[in-house]
Amino acid sequence: METEEFFAQSLDKFLERNIIKKYRESEKVIDLHTHTNFSDGEYSPQELIRLAIENKISTLGITDHDTIDGIKQIDLEDELIQKTGIKIVKGIELSAKVPKGRMHILGYNIDENNETLCKKMTTLKDNSINSVLSIMEQIKKDYDIIFSYEDIKALVNANHNLGRPDIARLCIKYGYTTSVQESFDKYLTPAYKKCQGTKKGISYEECLDLILKSGGLPVLAHPKSLELNHLEFLKLLKNMISCGLKGIEVYHSSHTKEEMEYYLKIANKYNLLISGGSDYHGPNTKPDIFIGTGKNNNLHIKKLSILNHL
Repeated sequence: METEEFFAQSLDKFLERNIIKKYRESEKVIDLHTHTNFSDGEYSPQELIRLAIENKISTLGITDHDTIDGIKQIDLEDELIQKTGIKIVKGIELSAKVPKGRMHILGYNIDENNETLCKKMTTLKDNSINSVLSIMEQIKKDYDIIFSYEDIKALVNANHNLGRPDIARLCIKYGYTTSVQESFDKYLTPAYKKCQGTKKGISYEECLDLILKSGGLPVLAHPKSLELNHLEFLKLLKNMISCGLKGIEVYHSSHTKEEMEYYLKIANKYNLLISGGSDYHGPNTKPDIFIGTGKNNNLHIKKLSILNHL
């Protein structure tokens, strides 16, 4: 048994040395928008970092939805991080309440021990439970989709912030759909829009203030999801800048080449820092989005102005 363990450990060390060698010799890209299983991603922070190394990421931003529990698990002195030299940016993605569309605000280099931030995270976890329960009630009413008490109880007691992907996985389990995307298209997106008016949440002003007071840099994530026309977007953006917004996510898996060019012009016009990332969740939650390269290989980020401030 001791011999087997010795060879297993030797193999692990060989594979790790090989990964480190390939990483050091490769051309690398940047990905400042990823999620772990502490929100709606599929991998632990440690697994995500290893995946980033295997996929030649030079700088990785870990930005879970409305929680800092995942980044608290990251040890920047970890041997693999030290040997490869991969840079880890600790962040968050806050959800702001808006009348239509979705607004998410990324916060980079936040202090995860900030007292105000930690207190707000407890509130947001409760909000995420209430939001998921509201959507469940809506799809029960509209589509007669019912889950067992045991499954609902397990979700409520889960150690991660809940989101619509959790409901999507239940839809698959019960045979209502065959994929996360199908669950969103058929049931969850319509239900979410109906629940949006009653959904608890925080304003973008509070999101920005929270990030700034915890020492972070606030960045508007995937602005396309706001579902605003040009004039509406500019009006909102100016208000956000006056409240402390520092950057915009120009490069994102959901953005077309033309949209990226448009947001780049906007960023330059208003002196906003430029950020970007894949919004990677995992192979099951978002199977068409890959870490580092985005959707259909639409990302290959080599430099970002925001990195000069992190």
